[in-house]
Amino acid sequence: MKVIERATRDELRRMPAVVRSSALAKAAIDLAKRLDAGPADTAAVLLVRELRMAMTDLRERAKDDATNDVEDFLRRVSTPAFDAGH
Repeated sequence: MKVIERATRDELRRMPAVVRSSALAKAAIDLAKRLDAGPADTAAVLLVRELRMAMTDLRERAKDDATNDVEDFLRRVSTPAFDAGH
Protein backbone atom coordinates (compact mmCIF):
# COMPACT_ATOMS: atom_id res chain seq x y z
CA MET A 1 0.00 0.00 0.00
CA LYS A 2 1.39 3.36 -1.02
CA VAL A 3 1.19 6.79 0.58
CA ILE A 4 -2.05 8.22 -0.83
CA GLU A 5 -3.99 4.99 -0.42
CA ARG A 6 -2.73 4.63 3.15
CA ALA A 7 -3.71 8.21 4.01
CA THR A 8 -7.15 7.73 2.45
CA ARG A 9 -7.75 4.49 4.33
CA ASP A 10 -6.57 6.08 7.61
CA GLU A 11 -9.02 8.94 7.18
CA LEU A 12 -11.85 6.56 6.26
CA ARG A 13 -11.10 4.44 9.34
CA ARG A 14 -12.05 7.39 11.55
CA MET A 15 -15.48 7.64 9.91
CA PRO A 16 -18.65 5.76 10.91
CA ALA A 17 -19.04 2.26 9.45
CA VAL A 18 -22.00 3.23 7.30
CA VAL A 19 -19.88 5.91 5.59
CA ARG A 20 -16.77 3.71 5.42
CA SER A 21 -18.61 0.93 3.65
CA SER A 22 -20.30 3.14 1.05
CA ALA A 23 -19.66 2.95 -2.67
CA LEU A 24 -18.20 6.46 -2.53
CA ALA A 25 -15.63 5.32 0.05
CA LYS A 26 -14.65 2.42 -2.21
CA ALA A 27 -14.33 4.85 -5.13
CA ALA A 28 -12.09 7.10 -3.03
CA ILE A 29 -9.77 4.17 -2.33
CA ASP A 30 -9.68 3.36 -6.04
CA LEU A 31 -8.84 6.98 -6.86
CA ALA A 32 -6.05 6.93 -4.27
CA LYS A 33 -4.59 3.73 -5.76
CA ARG A 34 -4.65 5.30 -9.22
CA LEU A 35 -2.83 8.38 -7.88
CA ASP A 36 -0.22 6.17 -6.22
CA ALA A 37 0.44 4.57 -9.62
CA GLY A 38 1.94 7.88 -10.82
CA PRO A 39 -0.36 8.98 -13.64
CA ALA A 40 0.51 11.69 -16.16
CA ASP A 41 0.15 15.27 -14.94
CA THR A 42 -3.24 15.97 -16.49
CA ALA A 43 -4.68 12.69 -15.21
CA ALA A 44 -3.21 13.35 -11.76
CA VAL A 45 -4.90 16.75 -11.61
CA LEU A 46 -8.27 15.17 -12.42
CA LEU A 47 -7.78 12.31 -9.97
CA VAL A 48 -6.77 14.67 -7.15
CA ARG A 49 -9.85 16.80 -7.82
CA GLU A 50 -12.14 13.77 -7.74
CA LEU A 51 -10.52 12.38 -4.60
CA ARG A 52 -10.83 15.75 -2.86
CA MET A 53 -14.51 16.00 -3.77
CA ALA A 54 -15.20 12.42 -2.67
CA MET A 55 -13.45 12.87 0.67
CA THR A 56 -15.25 16.17 1.29
CA ASP A 57 -18.58 14.46 0.68
CA LEU A 58 -17.63 11.53 2.91
CA ARG A 59 -16.57 13.89 5.72
CA GLU A 60 -19.91 15.67 5.43
CA ARG A 61 -21.76 12.36 5.59
CA ALA A 62 -19.70 11.31 8.62
CA LYS A 63 -20.48 14.59 10.37
CA ASP A 64 -24.20 14.16 9.67
CA ASP A 65 -24.08 10.56 10.92
CA ALA A 66 -22.32 11.61 14.14
CA THR A 67 -24.94 14.30 14.74
CA ASN A 68 -27.71 11.75 14.26
CA ASP A 69 -26.01 9.40 16.76
CA VAL A 70 -25.92 12.13 19.40
CA GLU A 71 -29.55 13.03 18.79
CA ASP A 72 -30.56 9.36 18.99
CA PHE A 73 -28.68 8.94 22.26
CA LEU A 74 -30.26 12.03 23.80
CA ARG A 75 -33.70 10.91 22.70
CA ARG A 76 -33.19 7.51 24.37
CA VAL A 77 -31.95 8.91 27.69
CA SER A 78 -34.45 11.75 28.00
CA THR A 79 -36.95 11.46 30.79
CA PRO A 80 -40.63 12.46 30.58
CA ALA A 81 -40.13 15.01 33.39
CA PHE A 82 -37.80 17.02 31.19
CA ASP A 83 -39.68 16.74 27.90
CA ALA A 84 -40.89 20.00 26.37
CA GLY A 85 -44.54 18.94 26.67
CA HIS A 86 -44.52 19.08 30.49
